[in-house]
Amino acid sequence: MQVAVLTFDGFNELDSFVAAAIINRLSPHGWTAHITAPTETVMSLNGVLIHRQRPLDFVEEADAVLIGSGIRTREIAADAALLARLRLDPARQLIAAQCSERCCWRSSG
Repeated sequence: MQVAVLTFDGFNELDSFVAAAIINRLSPHGWTAHITAPTETVMSLNGVLIHRQRPLDFVEEADAVLIGSGIRTREIAADAALLARLRLDPARQLIAAQCSERCCWRSSG
């Protein structure tokens, strides 16, 4: 099982790092998580700069896609060009999302 942990600028470290670490504990059973991002590097909401493990098009071949949250979640969700690059197949892939921080789901009003 290949899992794309979808990670964007402004990401929440809990959503990407903890998820990837827990999934990778299943590597003896054939599970592998990869930090997947649209750019070579992404910066977390706390300024942690990381290099992606897989490019965005990896989501097409992954068996599962886990979408994390961050301070730019609403901006990313409104980016039609970026969303068009996410060629997901719900008939073949497990697709999930998570949000660990209030910064991502706060009311804008």
